[in-house]
Amino acid sequence: MKKNFLILLPLFLLLAACSEDDVLAPINSELFQNIEFQTIELVDDSKRDITDISFYNDNDGVICGSSGFFAKTTDGGMTWTKLNVGVNHSFLTTFMLDNNTFFTARRGLYKTSNSGSNFSEIGNLSSGTSSVFNIYFRNNSIGFVTHDLAIKKTIDGGNTWEEKYFTNSVYSIYDLEFTSDNIGYASGGAFWDNYNKGQIVKTTDGGETWTKILTTISIRSISFFSDNIGFYSNVNEEIFKTTDGGVSWNKISTLQYYPTDILFLNNEIGFVATYEGKILMTKDGGNTWQIAYEKTTVPINRIIKTSNSIFAVGNDGLLLKSK
Repeated sequence: MKKNFLILLPLFLLLAACSEDDVLAPINSELFQNIEFQTIELVDDSKRDITDISFYNDNDGVICGSSGFFAKTTDGGMTWTKLNVGVNHSFLTTFMLDNNTFFTARRGLYKTSNSGSNFSEIGNLSSGTSSVFNIYFRNNSIGFVTHDLAIKKTIDGGNTWEEKYFTNSVYSIYDLEFTSDNIGYASGGAFWDNYNKGQIVKTTDGGETWTKILTTISIRSISFFSDNIGFYSNVNEEIFKTTDGGVSWNKISTLQYYPTDILFLNNEIGFVATYEGKILMTKDGGNTWQIAYEKTTVPINRIIKTSNSIFAVGNDGLLLKSK
């Protein structure tokens, strides 16, 4: 039961810390062959748990976290300005569409169209006890959320939502990413006592329909760097890879740490954020892993890329940037 407790503890913050994996942008992977991380001090000294991070470009980004914490940067993550969303929720996810428009959510979806001067709740997603775990917007009109057991789509900027997929199970969909306008993947699962199930679903028509492509144990995170090549991590600390768009999967490694998020830049270079506060890195496609960061013991909730940097966020106000 102790291990189950430790795994269930981050479900609110870690398993759901998923947001911006947007349509794939060019990245200079040569920058990340020999990587080090620097700690960025935030404007808020209360050590809020940071749950998600999203960048629109190399300079402009946002982060969210516990107790209503939300902040933005305009200088590539070196300094941050705290913003007031207007509610004291512990936000699980954020997405930055452009310099003016970004979103955050927990029970309810909040949007700003004026670079954070004010936020408004939109979409009527706050009814009941369901949480929004992931946000992705293709443009000002078309967007998606993973909302508890479902994937929902909007065509009017988030004002109304239509359910496009339902798990028909007790577990939620957490991770969501699109590799192109038509191709997208989502995953989720649950793990407690004797229950351990998860799935990956895929769309090939821009999110109108979703098909289950894998039923397995609870999945922690997915990462695709092309329409067909991707990876996932699970609660057994295993990494799997597909090269055919999810038709088949092969186990490539077993980690020594519990993965909270996974990020692959290409066939060789990948990263895993862990519950134990370490960032692992591979340069050979996941066959072997080395520790790239180990200066904390708090959970690292999310790891993302821009074209020239890797960012990671975690509990106790942890914010890391590659240098």
